[in-house]
Amino acid sequence: MRSPRDVLFGRVNGLTKHEIAKRTVPCFKTVIEPDGERLALCLLVDSGRLYRFPYERSKGIGSLAIKARFVKGEVENLRLREFQPGVCRYVNEKREAVPV
Repeated sequence: MRSPRDVLFGRVNGLTKHEIAKRTVPCFKTVIEPDGERLALCLLVDSGRLYRFPYERSKGIGSLAIKARFVKGEVENLRLREFQPGVCRYVNEKREAVPV
């Protein structure tokens, strides 16, 4: 919940609204998911970290709060890497152990 002070200074999750908007860029990429490839909304943070953004329907302050979590690096399980132009896969992909 936002305190009155946060509302007054325009902060969401400790970051200013301007800073969140400046550091995040939405983009569409083809993501290789466990159930196959699909076009998905992604979020580029600080021109270097790419994340899958599964919260397409969020709006307003709630959306800024979610994006602030991405800027702070709290959602590393959704991090992607682009191995071909426009095609991405998860960095921390859970793989099954191969029996030896």
